[in-house]
Amino acid sequence: MITKEGRKELEETQAMENRLRTLIDGNKPESRTKWAMEWKKQGKKVMGLLCSNVPEEIISAAGVLPWRITGTWREAAPLAAVYRPEMTCRYCSHVLESVLTGELDFLDGLATTQLDDDFKRLWDVLHYLNKPPFTYIMYFPHSSTKTTFGMWVKSVSEFKEAIEEWAGVEITEEELRHQIEVYNTMRTLLMKVYELRKKESPALTGAESLGITTAARIMPRDEFNKELGALLPYLEKRKASFKQTRPRILMISEYLDHPGYLELVESAGSAVVTDDFDTGFRYFADTVDTSQDNLWEALASRYINRPGSARMVDWNKQAKQLLKMIEEFDVAGVIELKQLYSLPLAYRFFVMKARFTEAGVRYISLDREYHLAHLGMLRTRIEAFLEMIE
Repeated sequence: MITKEGRKELEETQAMENRLRTLIDGNKPESRTKWAMEWKKQGKKVMGLLCSNVPEEIISAAGVLPWRITGTWREAAPLAAVYRPEMTCRYCSHVLESVLTGELDFLDGLATTQLDDDFKRLWDVLHYLNKPPFTYIMYFPHSSTKTTFGMWVKSVSEFKEAIEEWAGVEITEEELRHQIEVYNTMRTLLMKVYELRKKESPALTGAESLGITTAARIMPRDEFNKELGALLPYLEKRKASFKQTRPRILMISEYLDHPGYLELVESAGSAVVTDDFDTGFRYFADTVDTSQDNLWEALASRYINRPGSARMVDWNKQAKQLLKMIEEFDVAGVIELKQLYSLPLAYRFFVMKARFTEAGVRYISLDREYHLAHLGMLRTRIEAFLEMIE
């Protein structure tokens, strides 16, 4: 028989679990626009982001909500096919489909960097269609040197001026500092969440963690901080439900925002305990050093010097970072899911394969669609890989 105290504890646990589930499901299609719509009801603007290299603090300092764009998860993208060939970045095509169907009409603006040719071509189409009314593309270098850093700082300054003109506000250093503190808090909280995944029985599955990191990019950041901060004490005691907690896997991908791919890997008999995603670890890795004299340079430095994506040219440095993560999270194998026609990961593959082989780390690289597809084929390959590890 359950005591009164036991019943109360169960109710409190269930309440926290429901609260956690709401956050995890924040970027699902039925709920991802909720915060943006509430923001607009207050007469404020929302800016869609395609690239995690765009300094979000600048946008927030202008009173605008930075909102990471998730493309449609539907299989077909017939409207986008009018503008984009089949053999191009699937994420960009599914984003364009969402734009053309009117799903993103609530956006007041859009910003990206010239991440690669696909992103530039997508920006060209959006700019031509005037969807949304304001679009901006930033220069972002392929390496971090004294020269490229100077160019990047200039790009950040020009972006700040463009946002000020568009939003009709002056971005003060005081407000920028405040927003940097908000974002640094968010990054620190997310890092604590990932630390809980180092446990023998992780607090969250890989799919749940992706839900939280993608929710962070569409919610007002101070609201997200309050919610995750309130959930952390519960997460410290929580044990996620896994089919198996070993082997422990690190996953690599770009533009992966569908938790179904992580659920696939874990249902095959593993635990995804960390990642190299622009939608995951790389989004919140490193904070802005507010002790520097020049706050704008400090902001620019954080974005260019955090763990890099495959389009950056420091692949050996990235391999060292991943090997360090593999050791810290007790990882037994690496599963890379390359989005079709997203070439940087395909180029980097050979360097990573050599470094992982030297370190004795099992590694497999498979192609995937942007939307959830070809699960049977992927599952067969993943199960074989997991068996090989064991």
